[in-house]
Amino acid sequence: MSSAAARRVAAGARRLAALLSLALPLAGLAPAWAANSLAAAAAPASPAASAASPAERVAALEFLSRAKPKAALAQLGELLAGLPARDPTRVLVLALRGTLQAQLDDAEAVDLTLRELDALGPLQPLAQAAAGLVRAEQAARRGPARRVERLATDAMAQLPADAPPALRMRLIRTLARAKELTGALDDAVRLRQQQIKLADQYGPGWRRAEARDALADALYTAKQLTQAKALNDEAIAMAHAEGDLVGEARALTTRTFIQTDSGDTTGVLRTMTQVIELTRRAGARGEEVLALANLADYYLRTGEFATALKLSREALPLTREIADPTAESVALANIGLALISLHQRDEGLDYVRQSMAIDERNGALTNLVTIQEELAGYLERAGYLKEAVQVYQQQRKLSDEVYRRDQQQAVLELQEGFDSERRQRELALLQIDNQLKQAQLLTSELQQRVWLAALAVGALLLVLVGLLLLRLRQAGRELSAGNQLLRTQSERDPLTQLANRRYLQRVMNRAANGETGGAFEGALLLIDLDHFKLINDRHGHAAGDAVLVEVARRLRATLRDEDIVVRWGGEEFLVVAQELTQDQLQALAQRLLTAIGGAPVPLPEGVVPVTASIGYAAFPIEPTRLAVGWEQALDLVDTALYLAKAHGRNLAYGVRLVHAQDETELVQISRGLEAAWSAGRVKLTPLRGPAVEPALSTPEALP
Repeated sequence: MSSAAARRVAAGARRLAALLSLALPLAGLAPAWAANSLAAAAAPASPAASAASPAERVAALEFLSRAKPKAALAQLGELLAGLPARDPTRVLVLALRGTLQAQLDDAEAVDLTLRELDALGPLQPLAQAAAGLVRAEQAARRGPARRVERLATDAMAQLPADAPPALRMRLIRTLARAKELTGALDDAVRLRQQQIKLADQYGPGWRRAEARDALADALYTAKQLTQAKALNDEAIAMAHAEGDLVGEARALTTRTFIQTDSGDTTGVLRTMTQVIELTRRAGARGEEVLALANLADYYLRTGEFATALKLSREALPLTREIADPTAESVALANIGLALISLHQRDEGLDYVRQSMAIDERNGALTNLVTIQEELAGYLERAGYLKEAVQVYQQQRKLSDEVYRRDQQQAVLELQEGFDSERRQRELALLQIDNQLKQAQLLTSELQQRVWLAALAVGALLLVLVGLLLLRLRQAGRELSAGNQLLRTQSERDPLTQLANRRYLQRVMNRAANGETGGAFEGALLLIDLDHFKLINDRHGHAAGDAVLVEVARRLRATLRDEDIVVRWGGEEFLVVAQELTQDQLQALAQRLLTAIGGAPVPLPEGVVPVTASIGYAAFPIEPTRLAVGWEQALDLVDTALYLAKAHGRNLAYGVRLVHAQDETELVQISRGLEAAWSAGRVKLTPLRGPAVEPALSTPEALP
């Protein structure tokens, strides 16, 4: 994969590998958990260390696992065979083994390890927290970040007070990574700072360096580049002083991200070359593969396709040697995109299809969407416009599927959170009810002894019951208000404050039950920002978010109050308007092109030009006034949008007439819209957007 998306995939794998380095304690073990703990804490672990105690051997194997996980896994099996069930070190070995098995994506082996940890739970409280850690690491391979966050949080709650500090660091690090992926960067930074404090207190030098690199990475994600660079420089110096080749390579990889955002292209190339040299010296095949992928991606982005092809072909056999399907997919995609750029289309497409097949087998649909987007862009730039349009359409359908899956997962997570809160409220009410019954029993006993005292207690009880009823009513009102707020928030895009798909689907489903009998009446305009991905790659996601917010503002300013504008997904927007004539609809499309592209979007570092492509139509469509559902109507304007993109962008294509007698014929025409246009079965109205400064009119010229 040949853009910043590929770099992030490789970086994500690097960060996952870095997370595995904190699976188990190297230092500071409390006396309740292992013998010779202070000695283990004081001595830095090394792959070549000859550890006298099991705890020291675990520490040495953890260090080894960072470069050679399979070798460490084999030695862990030998160590495990000699440990009795009640030995605390057995839990530490199982936890490290489970995280390495998760890293190697061996689900069956992870399941066996979890069963053994669960069986040890009644004997050793630490086993429950260790099992939670392994489950969180396994979920991090493919599960949603919020599930990883829940598993890590539960494991932290089960962690005994005198647990090994390094195991606590591992859980903190896993939780921090989940926070980063869910966008809770403030929480992630605070957790990374706790990790540094623990590492400075208990860890060897290489662990202190890793903790600083982790915080530098979090600060880089939060776009705090100055602080990130200072911490990263410190991490590199500490790893180098410790002779930790893997740690130094990882910290230098973080430096390449900072250099990229700072515009230091010469420094990026120099640092990437240094990373490859360090990983080879360390014999860390997995790290070497990631370094080669990053360097190949650099050459792809700078247009040196032959060099990128050479590096990707060098990386491919290494990915198969270490049996890493994610890395193999990246290498295959990079080879294919480089070949396409060198005008070897058929061979390049074959490599990309192999990459996509791996992601499809592994259920990595998000990666599949990214590869399709990359492929379409490279086909377009290489002049293969027909193939590019086909891939864009495939990517759109798959993106919709991923979006629906993510929405379903979000609904499940919201429901789980609601159920948890409901159970807590029910428990609180049950406790209050028990307290009330106890008070009533006490009142009955007191009535038998002293009448006056009984009156006093009865009066007090009435007051308490009254207060309780007031609190219950207030809780009911707050619950009702909370449910309404939850529904409103679930139907609004948090970035642009526009309506989202959930809202539009509810409106359309309600309309389908009305007088139209399911047929859509009105106008649809589907808007896609041109070359938006390049804005993210070159200016950062914060700049991309600012562009989306500004475009949303311009859309609202151009449309009427009764028109619906929806953030349809990513950089796409959908407008639903009623009671417009064909001429009014055409004028609206022209105004939208001008509103979006008429002036560049201001950013803190300057301005960036933005244009859009639009597909639009009014329904029922002339001349047959065929009645169709809103989803079929959306497919038609979506095809018109792709024609606008294929014909140069900064265009709007309106479908004015379609000679179709039934829905089946309409579907056939929609699939071959351009051919139907040429044959006279369709009348399209093309509109051109505002002129853009020539120096800024191509993706390569964007600042």
